[in-house]
Amino acid sequence: MTDFSSFETPCFVVDRALLKKNLDILNRVRHQTGARILLALKGFAMFSAAAFVSEYLDGTCASSPHEARLGREEFGGEVHSFAAAYSDRDFAECLEFSDHLILNSMSQYRHFLPVIEKHSFLKEFGLRINPEHRETEVEIYDPCGQYSRLGITRSHFPEMLPEFISGLHFHNLCQKNSDALKRTL
Repeated sequence: MTDFSSFETPCFVVDRALLKKNLDILNRVRHQTGARILLALKGFAMFSAAAFVSEYLDGTCASSPHEARLGREEFGGEVHSFAAAYSDRDFAECLEFSDHLILNSMSQYRHFLPVIEKHSFLKEFGLRINPEHRETEVEIYDPCGQYSRLGITRSHFPEMLPEFISGLHFHNLCQKNSDALKRTL
């Protein structure tokens, strides 16, 4: 048993054995399903654990240029970036550190199309969709809520995927199980 009174506070203390137990589960899912599993840096950006965590996961998901850089430099593996809105500068910085960039709307795609065209041979680009399927009771946490601006709804989605778009991205809340993911999909 650790004597927590010996730690100077405030500080973050991570039980490596419990972290490994969770990472083993994720690693087993990866190997049994062929899925690639990314660490969402907005939820756990402890760079001191990066070398350990990166042994079990395929990469990171970033929501800012700083997170994309952290993912590239400390965690390694794939770096996927998504932001509801990008400034031109933020998009350029995310592009520098990311393998995959997700755009939130067709207007964002059109705005960045000249940049996307120049980098499409090196990077992958996707679109965030809003599946308009609710899995949570709390409106503020619902990525598909009535006034959500997260992703493209069916009525605003083009008939065909635009050029240079290789995939779709959507969110299902992290505290839900695979049954919620199945219903949303």
